[in-house]
Amino acid sequence: MDRRIRRVLSLQLALLLFAAVGAYGLWGMATAAWFGVLIAITNTLLLAWRMRPSSKAPGKPASLNEFIRSWLERYLAVGVLFALGLGALKMPPLGLLGGFILGQLIWILAPLTVKET
Repeated sequence: MDRRIRRVLSLQLALLLFAAVGAYGLWGMATAAWFGVLIAITNTLLLAWRMRPSSKAPGKPASLNEFIRSWLERYLAVGVLFALGLGALKMPPLGLLGGFILGQLIWILAPLTVKET
């Protein structure tokens, strides 16, 4: 797995703890914030899974069809998990969206912490 993806995942996992504690302290919604960060982590894991090198054609770049399939899988997974959290689990929207937004914000912050060699 790429070093940058590992960095994003590690920061997102660390954010799980902070989001749960912070959301509980502010709004009493630790579970919703935790679930929102888990949605962002799921999105990252699906992206990392699709970015792994193909064993069929080692040097071949990904095609547009693979890109669209990866985008659609991640989009649907996030939508289903949001529907599960908001609908079936009846989580507060503020905590769920807040956790997800923080989890996605790591994608902006993580590259700032990784030094290129």
